[in-house]
Amino acid sequence: MNHYWTGILAISILLFACIREEAPNDEADILSVSFPAGSLRTSKVEIGNDYVVVFPKKNVNLRDSALTEIRLTAGATFQRIAAAADGDTLFFIDVRSESEKYVKRYAFIASTFPSVFDFERWEKPSANYLFENPKEGSLQWFSSNNGAAIAWNNPKKSASGYPIRQTTQAVSGNTAVELRTMAGPGSIMGIVNIPCLSGSLYLGGFNPLTGLTNPLHSTSFGVPFNEGRPSRLTGYYIFREGDGDYIQSNGSHVSNRNDTCAIYAILFQVVGNEQFLYGDNIATAPNIVARAELHPDEIRQSDDFTRFEIDFVYRQPFSYEKLGNDDYRLTIVFASSHKGDHYEGRIGNTLIIDRIELEYEEEN
Repeated sequence: MNHYWTGILAISILLFACIREEAPNDEADILSVSFPAGSLRTSKVEIGNDYVVVFPKKNVNLRDSALTEIRLTAGATFQRIAAAADGDTLFFIDVRSESEKYVKRYAFIASTFPSVFDFERWEKPSANYLFENPKEGSLQWFSSNNGAAIAWNNPKKSASGYPIRQTTQAVSGNTAVELRTMAGPGSIMGIVNIPCLSGSLYLGGFNPLTGLTNPLHSTSFGVPFNEGRPSRLTGYYIFREGDGDYIQSNGSHVSNRNDTCAIYAILFQVVGNEQFLYGDNIATAPNIVARAELHPDEIRQSDDFTRFEIDFVYRQPFSYEKLGNDDYRLTIVFASSHKGDHYEGRIGNTLIIDRIELEYEEEN
């Protein structure tokens, strides 16, 4: 009889454990957010660990705008907090977890396209690595540093040891960008071979999840652009060819093979839900509308800055209506080796850039 009651007690305990309430949720995250219709240049909203980037249309003030929707992790609540009126941050959202153990502050940042890129501000995009990328206002540059960090997987590697770094050799201000071609890590776990790392800097994004399995597709080129019809890209550069071997994409070395850098910009049209160009189609995609490129024969070597002015050549008609509908995206790309996107180039190539400006024609 005792065994009978022991069994009943055990079953009761199990049932009680199954039906008792779950512990309050500790997560304090923003899952999605939206603003009033017609206020953003693109419906895309970038949500990071502690920030949200939005792309407001011209003359739209989101600083005091109400959110039409905000989705949080289960049970969480939020409080909106005003930000300084003279910065890129529109406001803050404090998210409190259901358990009330954690509060996370999100900065809501308005992304606008700068008139001049002077590379005076640098940030660490990853807490796990020491490399830096330049940032202009709220617009973040991405670089081959992002992929190199994954390839080397060395958290202690100094910022100066990456393909992209600051330099004080500048046209104006205190800093400019130095891009270098260097030997890569080679074969990584038998998944991918990266024999050469070209310094590259571009407007777009980076997907670390495909950094090793499909590196050419991990670099996503393009940011929302609705300022006007791009007409010219200008700026200053210093280029010095390296004296090391030229390393081909298969890892073989070629002595005394010449190499040069790459400087170009591309305007392209969004196709469906595809918002980007990638390393494997940036030169051939059929939705490219216009391209401005400094031809390799025009690049000169010097220890002093050379000014460049390159016009956009249009492959397709430009439409201000499409511009207003946020159908266009734009990228600007710099690389210390001309074929650096295929992991080849001459070791020691150095490209310094500063004070980059995109000229465009407004509709009126």
